[in-house]
Amino acid sequence: MFVNEDLTLVQDIVAKVGLDMVQLHGQESADYAAQVGVPVIKAFGIKDGKLPDNISEFKNQVILLDAPPAQFAGGSGTSFDWKALDLSALDGYQFFVAGGLTPENVGEAIRYFPTAYGVDISSGVETNGVKDLEKINHFIEKASVAHSEDLLAECLAIIRKLNDYHIVPYLMGSLAVTLVAGFPTNPDDIDLQLRQADFQNFDLLTEVMASMGYQLIDLHEHKFSKGKILVGFANVETLKKYADVDYSELALGKNQADSSALFYLPNIAQQIKIYKAATQDSWRAGKPKDQLILNQLKEQK
Repeated sequence: MFVNEDLTLVQDIVAKVGLDMVQLHGQESADYAAQVGVPVIKAFGIKDGKLPDNISEFKNQVILLDAPPAQFAGGSGTSFDWKALDLSALDGYQFFVAGGLTPENVGEAIRYFPTAYGVDISSGVETNGVKDLEKINHFIEKASVAHSEDLLAECLAIIRKLNDYHIVPYLMGSLAVTLVAGFPTNPDDIDLQLRQADFQNFDLLTEVMASMGYQLIDLHEHKFSKGKILVGFANVETLKKYADVDYSELALGKNQADSSALFYLPNIAQQIKIYKAATQDSWRAGKPKDQLILNQLKEQK
């Protein structure tokens, strides 16, 4: 983190230390940021719900929205007025949200800023000025749950739309684990599987997703996107060969918030088989998250 530092010194430090990214909290210009040599996070204090006039100059950088005065300070431990800010003004920006975040309000922040690149936390996870591991874990858990809830709401909307066409999908992936096992998994997408006949009816599937604002991003893997939300479809009938799980044995899923959406869901024993297969899947390249989820599922059994 630098505040109005000499550009040559910043470039020298970046080269010698091997920094991947630099955070600027001063009055640095867009030209200054472009010459740093690595991606930049540029901090701006948000006052009266207005973005600074010069923020558009940093549209190719990541910006950090903080409580004023973000410049020359940072770590104030106070929040800016989120609701006074017109979210449409952030279209096209990659941005972090900072300022007074705590385990108690990070979920609200993530839900209020669904397109945020990330959140910035410091004093909100400290006790007497020292980082508190319990608060850090609590913060991560609350942030993960908030994202799960956001994805789940969108997932249920998609499922209801599929139900309108008499399609009952199978919910898989870490979002399914969160529903079944009850622990946060910080899902990064929505993983739905369909019976072969529905999966192969790609014209209908594309029409359904387009009606909800999704764009096709990968025809081969049946992937769609809407902003930061990714949805992938697969053929559930391959589950037997992949993980020795018969899709016809999956039960109808339950969601207390919305019982109108019909979908199938693997139980914990079936999830264990699926994630055991995932940890051995070379295509997934040994994702550490798969093993962590598998270990927690085994503890739940």
